[in-house]
Amino acid sequence: MADTHGTDSGVTGMRNYLHIFIKSGLVLFLIAYLTVLYTSDSAKNIPMEQIAQTMEQDSDIISLNKENRSDLKHYYQTDDRNIDGYFFYKAASPMAVEEICIMKANDSTQANALLENASAHLAGQKQIFEGYGTDQMALLNNAVVGKKGNYVYYMCGADAQNWHTAFLSMI
Repeated sequence: MADTHGTDSGVTGMRNYLHIFIKSGLVLFLIAYLTVLYTSDSAKNIPMEQIAQTMEQDSDIISLNKENRSDLKHYYQTDDRNIDGYFFYKAASPMAVEEICIMKANDSTQANALLENASAHLAGQKQIFEGYGTDQMALLNNAVVGKKGNYVYYMCGADAQNWHTAFLSMI
């Protein structure tokens, strides 16, 4: 009696090609996925002066006070001499929470530390206004804090989402 699916029938060869095709497809998918994952946190190297020039076109930002290096150290525990640059505007009133701060780190390790500082700043602001500053808490709950490449940002205000979109479109 003859084997209907023997080595001469071609079925075994077809299965091998199918396995190779599936394995190749999975390897290509894995490479594409890892590439997307690796580059998702990357950002263009845009000078802070160019970022400032673009962001300062927003009248809501320039209505805030431009802050200096001592303010950066006070609120974000960082020295401007240790980073590649910053853009920092904050409301004049201590009862207001409107603020935008973009810091450019020298490397990803420093960016992670700056992100921790920005997150701690947000947590501190929430602790201050919790219980009595309902308008401030609404803004703080919608604040945007994050990192993209070597850039770390903290944005709090009615237009924080628009600032975030504008900033990310630059980098």
